[in-house]
Amino acid sequence: MMKLCLCLCVLASARLHESKHGPITDHSGYEVPFTKQHESVREQIWDKEASSILAKMKSTKPSADASIAALVATISEEKAEYYATMLSGENPKSAQYTRNSRSSADKSAIRDIGGSIGYVAGIMSDLGFDVKLHHYSSEYPPNVVASLKGTSNAEELVILGTHLDDRDEASNAVNRAPGANDDGSGSAALLATAEALAASGAKFERTLVLEWYTGEEQGLVGSRALAKKRNEDDDKVFAQIQQDMTGVVGAGDSLGLAFVQSGSAVSLEMTAYVEEVAAVYVDPALTLHHQVLSGSSCCSDHQSYAENGFLSVGLIEPRGYTGDPMYHRGGDLVERSDYSVKQLTLAGRVAMAAAATLAGFESMTIANNATTTD
Repeated sequence: MMKLCLCLCVLASARLHESKHGPITDHSGYEVPFTKQHESVREQIWDKEASSILAKMKSTKPSADASIAALVATISEEKAEYYATMLSGENPKSAQYTRNSRSSADKSAIRDIGGSIGYVAGIMSDLGFDVKLHHYSSEYPPNVVASLKGTSNAEELVILGTHLDDRDEASNAVNRAPGANDDGSGSAALLATAEALAASGAKFERTLVLEWYTGEEQGLVGSRALAKKRNEDDDKVFAQIQQDMTGVVGAGDSLGLAFVQSGSAVSLEMTAYVEEVAAVYVDPALTLHHQVLSGSSCCSDHQSYAENGFLSVGLIEPRGYTGDPMYHRGGDLVERSDYSVKQLTLAGRVAMAAAATLAGFESMTIANNATTTD
């Protein structure tokens, strides 16, 4: 979410290396004002087609697909915790100190945002994803974009998004900004999801894209640049689902997940459908809330996609961004009493179940090498 703070979670120096799959290639609260982008051919044609596809999906009440349920169950809480502590610098293997987008973008600067970018890009490449760095400004580090190509409708995209950067109260490039929740929770959940996808050999009709944005804390800068580029390139983005701050449990609350319900920041139509899908696959330990119970739910990178005419959804902890007492502070760590790795993992499973449904799940190879299809 758009919190003007920068928090750079440190990555383990052991993972700062050239990917074994080859070098990574380049890809040429605060209220965020809503800015509508130009009308394009995509907006005139694809938007209508996307809405038509969604309407067709909504005509049938979602029901559980055993293969999708099996896939999301493999998103590991242990892996999510590992990645959260690596990004926050709490893991002894990690050198991360700050993920502020104003810190060094050099991948050799393992204490800064550049180290986080190198870490995430390296992992995704090693897992077999097509990884690109989206350079959008000389003043900001690049976004990380990792794709799993679809089969029959590969030109259509379903995106799972999160922001990699963070900030502390002073919002400078030198103070510690661990960001275990903001947005280490979403970033860790996405990395754990990627591991599950790679291990399962899952295939989808549409291309599944995992995105880590930078410059979120300065006003959704990275995601706005990427969404705008997708608009200008006439990319067929069917849906973007954002996970931002899903790891903190409010005092007296049970584990939960809420949906952003701002019509200028998300697609209410797509959000309603994702809520239906979530209800089918959600773990009984996680309570779903139609909207935040308190606090702010404005704004995160889902808004950037909404501004460009794409259907987007925002997932958030029930007490909103400002409900976290360590919001934009150096105490935003995994090791604290109100941080729940289980909650962020279950939220990640909800996001993946929705993405698998929207992307058109086809098949996956399970542990015994048998193949299962929908």
